Amino acid sequence: MTIIGLKELRQNASQIAERAQKGERFTVVKRSKIVFEISPPSTNNAHELKDWTKQAIERYRPALKALNKK
Repeated sequence: MTIIGLKELRQNASQIAERAQKGERFTVVKRSKIVFEISPPSTNNAHELKDWTKQAIERYRPALKALNKK
């Protein structure tokens, strides 16, 4: 696990995201206190996200169609 500061995360967010996607874990600190952790997605989370996306599309499809008609 790599420890990084909040400022470093802001400055290098896309590189850190790529590293996390490859399996690296990060602990983000602010003023020497842990704020949160970043970890790679599990295969279960990816499946849940696909299901959530499908549900969201179906839920908002009528509104999207109405917007396209304008």
